[in-house]
Amino acid sequence: MLLNTQALTKTTPTTIQATLLAVSYAVYNLLLHPLRAIPGPKLWAVSSIPYLLAWLSGRAPFIIHELHKTYGDVVRIGPNRLSFTHPDAWRDIRGHRKNGQAEHAKDPAIYAFTKNTILGADRAQHARFRRILSHGFSAKSMQEQQPLITRYIDLFMQRLGEMTTDKSGRPRPAVADLVAWFNYTTFDIIGDLAFGEPFGCLDLSRMHPWVRAIFQAMEQFGVFVAFQWYFPGLLTVIKLLLPGDYIGKHADAQMRYARELLETRLALGTSRPDFVEAMATAKSDDGRMLTKEDMVANARLLVVAGSETTATALSGVAYFLARHPRVQEKLAKEVRSTFASEGEINLLSVNKLGYMLAVLDESMRMFPPVPNQLTRICEGEGDRICGFYVPGCVSAR
Repeated sequence: MLLNTQALTKTTPTTIQATLLAVSYAVYNLLLHPLRAIPGPKLWAVSSIPYLLAWLSGRAPFIIHELHKTYGDVVRIGPNRLSFTHPDAWRDIRGHRKNGQAEHAKDPAIYAFTKNTILGADRAQHARFRRILSHGFSAKSMQEQQPLITRYIDLFMQRLGEMTTDKSGRPRPAVADLVAWFNYTTFDIIGDLAFGEPFGCLDLSRMHPWVRAIFQAMEQFGVFVAFQWYFPGLLTVIKLLLPGDYIGKHADAQMRYARELLETRLALGTSRPDFVEAMATAKSDDGRMLTKEDMVANARLLVVAGSETTATALSGVAYFLARHPRVQEKLAKEVRSTFASEGEINLLSVNKLGYMLAVLDESMRMFPPVPNQLTRICEGEGDRICGFYVPGCVSAR
């Protein structure tokens, strides 16, 4: 075999430089970095690759949970990334800071796709969005929305009844995919509140194409974030090169459909107790109203955040109740002893069910609808979080 010594000579210096640079980076992260004293696996401290692989696997929350069991409440999970499980961390990372200090910024890699919504907006814009959207969630609005919500819950119960009874009304064994049915219900409810019309999932007993696009976009979200971390702007290039089939097409389809639904709802010109009414008529403290693009983005967010998460929480509750018959029996007894008929159950009366509320809280603790923490970036010269000094530009979750 012949070696091209000339080519080898040309590439060797570059290879050596790259190797030295990588070694220097690893040594710095391990021995000289300001986070060097934070406990955690050495390989994760040296390179971002282990965290990236855990993220893309979809099992990052479980993997990091195991790291916390080994290393404690504070774990270094990347060269510039920390994970906290101590209860004080919530206040230290996301709470209001003293002496006029700026709040820790939202991690742009996580929030880049929602920056023009109440979820990803900066503090000033968030206050503006919150002021306007709060009108759709006021006690008065919720009371006015109750007949609409009840209609879909009744249809949900009707569909389950059709599956579990024969033509004469007698009970019969049946198997139902409750995860799917919970999603049919929550998407129809939130779709009607956000756009003035349901997706028709309960009527047709199947997912609407736009709802399927939401789930497909969620599957790609981890890839979106990874691109934002390491290759900012590359998604835009991919869209230009692969216009027919690109990463993010499902999210773009959602936005287009959301715009169509919103324009249809606004064209009705009628007043109804939904989120669109609040977005179209309410003003922020500075007197400004939402633009149409603001309305589209926030309406889409409300559908995603208010439907899939609710269905996931209910699925977790159903699972735990099935696994713990005594809890299910006690909960059923509380409901049946509190209400004489279904008509007595409403948005206010259910608050009397103390055991039910405890079941919901515990189920969401054990099976959180959003399993990944929403990270922040330490501002300025850094901060002390749970007694540890965290330098500026470090990601904390």
